Amino acid sequence: MLTFVRPFLAGCLLALVSLTTLPAQAQRPVAPKLLPEQTLGYFRILDTPQLIERFRETSLGRMGADEQIKPLVSEFYAALQELWGNIEDRVGLPLDQVLSVPQGEICIAFISVPEGPTGLVIIIDVKDRLLNARKLLEKGEIFAAENQITKTTEKLDGYDIHLFANQNGRTQAVQLERDGTIVITSGKNVMKLLLDAWDGKLEKTLADNDRFNTIMNRCQGTPDDPPQLTYFVDPVQIAKIAARGNFAAQTGLALLPVLGVDGIKGVGGSLIFSSGEFDSVSHIHLLLESPRSGVVEMLALGSGDTAPEPWVPADSMNYNTLHWKFGDTYRLGAKLYNSLMAEGAAEAEVKTRVQEWVGLDFETEILPAMEGRVSHVAWIEKPIKLNSQANILGIKLRDVKAFQPTFDKLREKFKENLEEKAYAGVTYYAIKTPPPANEPPANLRRPDPCIATLGDYLILTDSSQAIQQAIITHSQPGTSLAAELDYKLIASKIRRQNGGETPGLVRFTRPEVGMKLLYDLAQSEDTQGMLSRQAESNQFFGRLEKAMKDNPLPPFSVIARYFAPGGAMIVNDETGFHYTDFTLKRK
Repeated sequence: MLTFVRPFLAGCLLALVSLTTLPAQAQRPVAPKLLPEQTLGYFRILDTPQLIERFRETSLGRMGADEQIKPLVSEFYAALQELWGNIEDRVGLPLDQVLSVPQGEICIAFISVPEGPTGLVIIIDVKDRLLNARKLLEKGEIFAAENQITKTTEKLDGYDIHLFANQNGRTQAVQLERDGTIVITSGKNVMKLLLDAWDGKLEKTLADNDRFNTIMNRCQGTPDDPPQLTYFVDPVQIAKIAARGNFAAQTGLALLPVLGVDGIKGVGGSLIFSSGEFDSVSHIHLLLESPRSGVVEMLALGSGDTAPEPWVPADSMNYNTLHWKFGDTYRLGAKLYNSLMAEGAAEAEVKTRVQEWVGLDFETEILPAMEGRVSHVAWIEKPIKLNSQANILGIKLRDVKAFQPTFDKLREKFKENLEEKAYAGVTYYAIKTPPPANEPPANLRRPDPCIATLGDYLILTDSSQAIQQAIITHSQPGTSLAAELDYKLIASKIRRQNGGETPGLVRFTRPEVGMKLLYDLAQSEDTQGMLSRQAESNQFFGRLEKAMKDNPLPPFSVIARYFAPGGAMIVNDETGFHYTDFTLKRK
C-alpha cells in the first residue's frame, strides 16, 4: 500500500486517545454494508466521537482528568506535541488537528477480489474536517511524488477518483471523497465494489454474511449500547487466498479438511467502554463448524468448580482456573496423528519423548494422575522489581497418595538438581539453576523455581516466597482468595454473564495491584536513574523527566480509587468458544 496513507493511519490510532469533542457520525451506509460479502478481515470503530467520550468515562480517562494527576498528563501531552513538531512540516498539520480529523466511523478491511490480489480498504469519516484531511492528503502526495509515484484523476460511476501508480504504471492506491468520507483502496476494481455497495447495486455485502453475523451477535452489548469497536477475521479463507499459485501451500491446504482446521469459520470480537456498571467489556468469539472434527475437536474444554483453591493467596493479583479434558485431547490427537502416519505412531512418539525427558510413562503415570483442572496465580513478590510478578501453577491430581510413587520417581530422576526444603511443616523442593554469567541488575529478581504437592495439587512456581505464601494460606482454612469480597463480587457477575452455560475457564483480576506495581517502579531510584540517563540524549525523555520532577505522582490512594476488580470466562457452546472479559466501574 502506498506510503502516503501513513499519516491517515497515524491519525486513526491517535484519535483513540484524543480528548477532543467531535460531532455526530455522517449518514451513509455503514462499513459492513459497503464491504463485499467475502471480506477476509476488518477492524472498525463505530463512532470515533463516542469512543473518545466513552474512554473519558473509564477509570483511565477519569484518572487522567483528576486535578492531582492532570498536570502530569498535560505535560506528557505537551512532550508529544513537542516531539510532533519535528515532523509537523512533513505531515502538514499540528498534532491536535491531526487528532481531530476522524469525525465518525473508521474501518480498515481486507477483501477477496475475484481473480486478483487481496484488496485493502480504508474508510474514514471526516465530515466538516475535510479541509484538514485534504491537507494531509496533499502532504502524502508530495511524499509519494518524491518516491516516483504519479497521480492521475478520472471518473468512476460519476465520482472523481485519484489513482496513484508506480514507475511501472501499476496502480498502488485509489482515493475518493464522498459524503464527508475519505475512502482509500488498493485498486480501481476494489473502489468499484464499494461504490456499487454504496449505491445499493451489490447483491450481497458483509452484512449478509452468516458467519460474520453469528459472531457479531455473540459479541454485542445491550440493544441500545452497541460496541464502540469490532473486528472480524476469516482465517481459513485468508489461507486459501495466500496459497494461490503456490504448489507447496496448495498441498498444505489439502490437509485442512483432514486436520479439521476448515471447521474454523471465523474469529471476531468487540470492545465496549463504560457501559452500565462496567468500566469495559470485551468479547472474542471463535466460530466453529458443527459437528467438530480433527484439531478443532481436540479443543476439549471441560467445566466444573471454579472457586479458588485453599492454597491461592488472598492478595493474588490475578487468578485463572481452567477445566480441560486431557484424556480426550490425547486420544483424539493420537487418532489424528496415526491417521497421517501409522497405527500406534503417536503413542510410541509420546512414550519415547516423555520417558527420555522425565523418566515417566505418559499414558500410565502422568495422564491418569491429572484430574482435569489447572490453575494459575500471579502474585507480587517483595521487594518490588521489574519482574516482581511471581507465578504459581497448580495441577489438580485425582489421588495425591496414588501419585506419590510417580512423584518419588520424578525426584529421583532429577535429584542432582533438587534441594529439599521445609516450610511450616510442609516439604517442597527448590530447583537448582546455574548461576548467571553476570550479576543481574538490581531492579530484577532472580527466579528460584520450586515444586511441591499441596493438598490435592501439584504446585510449580518460580518463587520460593510464592510457594511459602501458598503453604501458609493452605494451612489457614478460610483465608484464601475465595474468601475475599472482591472475588465474590466478580464471581457473582460471571454467573450472571454466562447465559446459563458453565464456563470452562474463569479469570479474576485486580488492576489496582498491577497499577501499584507500576507506581512503585515509577517511584523507584532505579527507574528514575534510567530515565535520567535516557534524558541525556533523547528530547522526549528529557521532557518526560522534567514533567515528573515538576509534577510528582500523588499518593497511590488517589490512583487506587479509580480501579475496580475484573473477571473473564470462556464458554463452550453450540457455535464455538466465547470469551468475555470485563472490569467493573468504580463509583
